[in-house]
Amino acid sequence: MQLNQKMMRSLAAIAVIMSVMITGTNGQNKPVECCTIVSTKEITLPITGFKLQKRNLPCVKAVIFFTNEGLRCSDWKQGWVRQKIQGLSKLHRWEKMNSTVSTPLSTSSP
Repeated sequence: MQLNQKMMRSLAAIAVIMSVMITGTNGQNKPVECCTIVSTKEITLPITGFKLQKRNLPCVKAVIFFTNEGLRCSDWKQGWVRQKIQGLSKLHRWEKMNSTVSTPLSTSSP
């Protein structure tokens, strides 16, 4: 009889701990995947793209450049950063305008 009571208490304690763990995390303990610091140093690696990151602590306002060696977090206030963004935006628009969709020729005869 005492064994059953001890087991029931243990199970109840485990249930309480599990429910606290489940409701306590609520997806907020995921690792931060953003720029928390930025660099002012100009990137010399080839840049393949970029995205803008808004400030949402611990994340800071930044421009994230995509390079062959990974992501680079840059200070959005830097003149060279703005120039890179303008250049990449122009290139993207030019590529979009000059991309053609080829239609297959018909092989059926009339």
